[in-house]
Amino acid sequence: MAATTYAFETRAAFACRRPVGHRAPIGLRQTSLRARSGTSANAYSVQYGRVSSVNGSVHLGRSAARAGLQTRSMRPVMSAAAPNMTKAREVTKVVETNGVSVKVKLGLDGLGTVHCDTGLPFLDHMIDQLGTHGMLDLSVSIESRKEGSREEDVNNAVGAAIGAAIAELGLSDSKVQAEFFSPLDESLQGVLIDLSGHPSLVYDVTIPTKMVGRYETRLMEPFFAALVKEAAIKVHIQRLTPAKNCNSHHIIEATFKAFARAMRQAIDKMDAREPQANAILGEKARTAAIHRQTGETSIDVDVTLDGLGNSQVSTTIPLLDRQFAEIAASSGISLNIAAVGDTYIDDHHTIEDTAITLGKTLMAALGDRSGINRMGFAEVVVGGARVHATLDLSGRPHLGFDCDFADERIGPYDTQLVEHTYQSLANNSGMTLHIRLLEGADSEDIVVAAARAVGQALRMGIQYDDRRAGKIASSKG
Repeated sequence: MAATTYAFETRAAFACRRPVGHRAPIGLRQTSLRARSGTSANAYSVQYGRVSSVNGSVHLGRSAARAGLQTRSMRPVMSAAAPNMTKAREVTKVVETNGVSVKVKLGLDGLGTVHCDTGLPFLDHMIDQLGTHGMLDLSVSIESRKEGSREEDVNNAVGAAIGAAIAELGLSDSKVQAEFFSPLDESLQGVLIDLSGHPSLVYDVTIPTKMVGRYETRLMEPFFAALVKEAAIKVHIQRLTPAKNCNSHHIIEATFKAFARAMRQAIDKMDAREPQANAILGEKARTAAIHRQTGETSIDVDVTLDGLGNSQVSTTIPLLDRQFAEIAASSGISLNIAAVGDTYIDDHHTIEDTAITLGKTLMAALGDRSGINRMGFAEVVVGGARVHATLDLSGRPHLGFDCDFADERIGPYDTQLVEHTYQSLANNSGMTLHIRLLEGADSEDIVVAAARAVGQALRMGIQYDDRRAGKIASSKG
């Protein structure tokens, strides 16, 4: 199903590349367009093209091809200083559309307190995600509703009212961009937000069922269309896993979470807010040590989450040692692993048991996970391999692994065991983890890039956010 593009006043100026078949997309990468012959990009402001190769290149229509459009990778950079914030950080807006009047109170500097009563319970639940994960104080209520108005009218009016509150706070004048990737079990959603004042929505989401509870799933698209139009922002929403394999509730909830966290990142960039040191809430050292003994292996692991990225890893399997050392260095944790096992049979038991023990040790060190970001993502290039990792330290174990290896073995190392390593790690740490190969063919480069991406995502996820005041980042309370 092709993505739907909305351009309300002006067209979006950034572009992204799209996937081949079921290959996960190359992220929601901001790009600039420049005239040059060669590989073209799928520009929001032009049209969607046909994917022609595994690296995500796209053939545009003739008019775009004549222009010689091409993408050049860019990353948003946090401002050196906060802009002059002259507007209030809290606003109340009342919006009436199609016979429905909605009152929204939105605060940017709260604790994610949400009060919502739209008469649509599932929509209320999703708005709860916006506040909780975006750390936005948000109150939504229906002031009046004319007889004969439909649930769709309520849905769209709520989106418009939230968008109007965002616009009133002046966020669309900040000219910053942010992206976020949110997993929920098997579902993975990505959202790119551009607060440049020109409303445009790309909605690239397919939901496999018509209903979730009593909520029509088709209403999610007009909700975001109304929000984006009133907020005067650019938003690209993309599903990164095949819809047929995903639960509809998970797709929608992951979308709202990704939008909320992308919005919070954009606000933090607008404020030039630097991440806080882990020590702020670290009254108790986040450390753990576990010994695991079976008839096949003997494993000792100790972890300090607020470490220096140093490690001592000895499993008698060199490539496994490197993977765990890369994770430690990229995450900033201090890690010691000593493992021996029946490698005279094969490496399977030692690799599995080491990953199991590391997962359990991470879980113990995280404790109740209060005050942490919980979610994280990263994209890493090693040689010709580019790998993206997304994780959620939610307590819900799941692995999505979309990496293909051209080689059955890297030296003596069985590449089948890479996925099994991360499956064992996810299952025992309570982590939802998605690893996607975006491009590349060298097997060892892929293994190393995956480890570094997981480590960087873990660093983001375990980091404290002082604004959460020691609370768990969840609408479940």
